[in-house]
Order: sequence, then structure tokens, then C-alpha cells
Amino acid sequence: MDIITKSSPRVVLASGSPRRLELMQRLGFEPLVYKSDIEEIPRAGESPEAYTLRLAREKGEAVADALADTPELPGWVLSADTIVTLDGDVLEKPGDEADACAMLARLSGTRHEVITAYCWTWRAPGQPVEARISKAVAVRADVWMRELSEENIRRYVASGEPMDKAGSYGIQDLGSTFVRRIEGSYFCVVGLPVCEVVETLEELGGLKGFPL
Repeated sequence: MDIITKSSPRVVLASGSPRRLELMQRLGFEPLVYKSDIEEIPRAGESPEAYTLRLAREKGEAVADALADTPELPGWVLSADTIVTLDGDVLEKPGDEADACAMLARLSGTRHEVITAYCWTWRAPGQPVEARISKAVAVRADVWMRELSEENIRRYVASGEPMDKAGSYGIQDLGSTFVRRIEGSYFCVVGLPVCEVVETLEELGGLKGFPL
């Protein structure tokens, strides 16, 4: 079954993240954005990695279900979820500025872990749900953050940058000045590990060749 061609790199991006959209566009894809409304709450006893993998799968499935009656749209759906973990706690997007300040104060001077899980779902347009194909993968990176003063934190939060980011910082913009080093995938910390994302789509038969 020819499920995507070299001349048609159109995919559905099940994420409202402007960073993920930009990364996919830079790779040569033409993403159509459809957000899901999956509740992001860990289950009792669920590990951080299992949590991100579940959310990535559920987001992809939700969008695949929502587009079930639109066979003219791309068949491949890419979904993802990113979290920051510290001392076993999951740090997601801050609820408000006070929450962002508290997260950054906790992360100051620490080594913490970022996990991004992504999932490719072939939604099999015009075919039974049983024909769907999906694969979810979790990628990890360790991040060392320098010591932050209260003034550092206050000014950064006032910029607005932390408010839509797991752990209340973004490594690609102003938050880069807080990160001393990383071990692992830089793009995992950004929110989409592009090497693994492309590799998985190739493995699933969704790319005839890359670069596109």
C-alpha cells in the first residue's frame, strides 16, 4: 500500500505547538494542524515515560478519530508530548506566573530530565479502524541548569516565554541562557526529536526517501 509519496509530504500534526510546526516545516513536510483535547493527568503509579507515551498515542488516536470522515486529508498523524521531571515529579506547563516562578526556582542549579514522546499514526483513510498503524517512541535528555537568581526568574517569567512550555522554560530562545549543558537530543528538549521522528516514519514505510 502506497501510503505517502516523495512528492506529497503532507501530514497531520496533532499539536498546537508552534515549535513542532516550525521543525516539521523545516524538514520539508507540509503539516496540517489539528489539536486534540486529551486530558493531561498522570495515572496512579504511571511512570513519567509511560505517561508521555500514553498521551502521545491518545492525542494521535483522538485526531485520527476526528478525521475519520475526511479521506481527502493526509493519512499520517504525528502527535507528541513533552514533560520535565525532577526528583520523580512531573513538571508540565505552568498554570500561571506564580507556578512558572516556582518551577524555575526548583530547576535552578539542578540536573533534570526532559522526556518527549511522539507517535506516528497511519489513520487508514476510508478503511476500517483495524487497519490503523501506529508506533510511539520516548526520547530522553538530561539538562543542567545554572543557578538562577530571583531577578533572573522574575524577568524571564515577565517575558511570557515560559507560559506554554513544559518546565517553564524553552531551550531555543531566552531560556537558552539558563542551560549550561545537555546530554542527549537537543530537539527532545525543544519538543520534537526530529532524528527519531523521521527514522520512525521511514521504518513504518511512510517515506520513500529523505530528504524530501
